[in-house]
Amino acid sequence: MVYRLRAWTLGIVLLAALSSPARAAWTLVSADSPVTVVRAANVFELGAGESLRADDLILSPRQGVVQIQDDNGTLVALGAQSRVMLQSDERIDMLGGWMKIAPACKAAPCPQRIVETERGAIRLSTSASAAAIVATPGDAGEIAVFSESGVQTLALKPPLTIDAGSFAEISGNAPAHVLPRPSSAFLAAMPVAFRDALQPLAINATPASDAAPKPLRTATYDDLAPWLTSTLPARKRFAARFHTRLADSAFRASIESHLNALPDWRVFLYPPAHAARCKVRYP
Repeated sequence: MVYRLRAWTLGIVLLAALSSPARAAWTLVSADSPVTVVRAANVFELGAGESLRADDLILSPRQGVVQIQDDNGTLVALGAQSRVMLQSDERIDMLGGWMKIAPACKAAPCPQRIVETERGAIRLSTSASAAAIVATPGDAGEIAVFSESGVQTLALKPPLTIDAGSFAEISGNAPAHVLPRPSSAFLAAMPVAFRDALQPLAINATPASDAAPKPLRTATYDDLAPWLTSTLPARKRFAARFHTRLADSAFRASIESHLNALPDWRVFLYPPAHAARCKVRYP
């Protein structure tokens, strides 16, 4: 009976794996300058032709536009000094900067792409040739979304629908402001390359070798601080991911000095006594 149960369970797991859509891999296809990537707890500088992974923290160069795309055909362009994190569940966390995204997929069912921001999640249209531009032109309390094509939904209460050609912005505690077209300030600050439709690009450079890229160094507190202090949902995973950096005295001191803003780190800084040391009494 036990063996039958195990076989039945294994069959269910295999069926679920076969029926779920494959995770598409991302590639950095265009970058005039190296892109800074925090992978695991190390800092890399990657160029065109390099693969990107889930949980990579990406910081685009100070100038120019970077483009990445996945195997399904989703295209993403990043403006200068933009911060994003790729996730394995069709989400992209955007911490700051400019992003233009054109979701796509080659096989049904098409997953819905979601851009997670500090002001809420943006659920992108799954229609063909949809595209949206997301920006945080000021601080974290400000976000602007232009639906170039398709209908996007911003997860507010109630949800805000942004029709094709429409523009929405949220600043501070003010209600979302929706316009039939982008504001002049938005257009003036937008990267010029974003005016054109995103096009798939061939990889214009190949890595120097087939070997895995080598890290430049371990991540410092300054590398991670914008993410650690953000209000993104993924922030909850960062303490567990980066706690090994506490072995570095400078990193530990920075965490301790910002502990009021980093409560998730307290358990790693001051771990409770191991449960094995406690004597358990039974009645």
